[in-house]
Amino acid sequence: MIWVSTIGAAALASATWSPETSPGPHARQAAAPPAVPAAAPRPPGPPGPPPEVTVYGYHPYWSPDPTTLDYSRLSHLAIFNVDLEADGTVSHSSRWTSVAEGVLEKAAEHDVKVHLCVTGFDDDVLNEVLPSDNLRATLVSELSALVNDYGAHGVNVDFEGMDSSNKEHLVSLVVELKAEVDEVFLATPAVDWSGAYDYDQLAAHSDGLFIMGYGYHWKGGNPGPVAPLFGGDPWSKYSLDWTVQDYVDNGASHDKIILGLPLYGNEWPSESSEVPGTATEYGWAVVMTTAMDEAETYGHWYDEITYTPYTFPSGTQLWYDDPDSVRDRISWAVDSGLQGVGFWALGYEPDDGSFWEMVTEETTSLDGDTGDPGDTGETGETGSGDGDPPVALAGASFLAYPGETIVLDGSGSYDPEGGTLSYQWSQVGGPEVTLSKAQSANPRFDAKTAGTHSFELAVEADGQRSDADVIDVVVVNPGIGNTLPAAKGCSVAPSLPLAWVYSLGLLIGLRRRS
Repeated sequence: MIWVSTIGAAALASATWSPETSPGPHARQAAAPPAVPAAAPRPPGPPGPPPEVTVYGYHPYWSPDPTTLDYSRLSHLAIFNVDLEADGTVSHSSRWTSVAEGVLEKAAEHDVKVHLCVTGFDDDVLNEVLPSDNLRATLVSELSALVNDYGAHGVNVDFEGMDSSNKEHLVSLVVELKAEVDEVFLATPAVDWSGAYDYDQLAAHSDGLFIMGYGYHWKGGNPGPVAPLFGGDPWSKYSLDWTVQDYVDNGASHDKIILGLPLYGNEWPSESSEVPGTATEYGWAVVMTTAMDEAETYGHWYDEITYTPYTFPSGTQLWYDDPDSVRDRISWAVDSGLQGVGFWALGYEPDDGSFWEMVTEETTSLDGDTGDPGDTGETGETGSGDGDPPVALAGASFLAYPGETIVLDGSGSYDPEGGTLSYQWSQVGGPEVTLSKAQSANPRFDAKTAGTHSFELAVEADGQRSDADVIDVVVVNPGIGNTLPAAKGCSVAPSLPLAWVYSLGLLIGLRRRS
């Protein structure tokens, strides 16, 4: 039995992370990495076919021996990490030099490219180094020497929590690094709270942006999905599909985006099993293998809005990803035309080989239909190739506020026969708006009037037209009447009238993206 909570006051109390208080995803993990279950080194299983998209894995220094990885499943491996110092040099270089030779030997057998990851998690250090031409030159010299001396392939730059004043300087660093090493990739945020990352310029001058698509609910906030595939009530709009669209809207092309996925979850002491819940203490990270064991013990639940499993160990809520939910995310990324996917962090996944077999299934033989996580199966569309019509997916219903520019997302739509889609959006209810780019996957409109705006999407391919799919965008005026207090940090929504909260529950409920 799957229990789903009633939407009420708790629906607006679940906080995501706050830019003022929360360090970035890798900074949090590096400061207190989750315990990795001890395991004796094991030989890799039979090699799989090479991936047809980028499959990018981070190997942190606290994980087991990187030479025991199954390199046949990867395209890129980043060795984590050396640290940036205020004088432009790097520290902890032994984390690289102690493994680089063995890793590169193994990687060469499968044409896997190896990167050295440099991290900068200290604002004071970043503010010292990035604006300085001389200190950037020192950093480029140190990194290129470490990479080129071993015959490695590039650098992964992971600078988190960066101030907006360094926006242009980070681009300069990428350009300067790219002149000295073969490849430069960057770890970039799920949400750029401070406007510090110039997505279009970083994408243009680098080989890829690894979106750290996790931490949407972090250990210092309330329980919730760590990497929600989709957003929507009772959660916030922030999710993987929102993040990718934000990158595209800000100039990053699909072929430069790698969707980074977590192989871990977070567990929070909680007041109850109500979802969304309220944390009573700071949470902690739990690797995928341990989370799956906990779910076997305490039972499985599944959030259909975000495509996320969760469970209730004694007095806690544990939200995590398992191989099935990761499969959904990989399938969505591949169908969206991204450069590929990646993982934080290698060593957290099950060690029986099944996880990587799944990854290979989703990243090879991509000329056929790979399915879509938004397809509930209710229409019987199986992608059999027997003349099945295309499927329109308008997205999950969500909240918005007057003054916002709303972008609809039909990019999850697909044709089982592999045809090229044409899109047709139309408004079918609510206060009238002007819908621009109505024949694209991502039309938009300006929200001006409170009310429930309903939009219908149909797609067509090779003369066949889909059934229509409908999405509701509920525009509400915050701060009218009796209101709920907004959560601290980045809240799911501004304070809303209580009547709206309950009416929304009746109106769009926990509707799955379909």
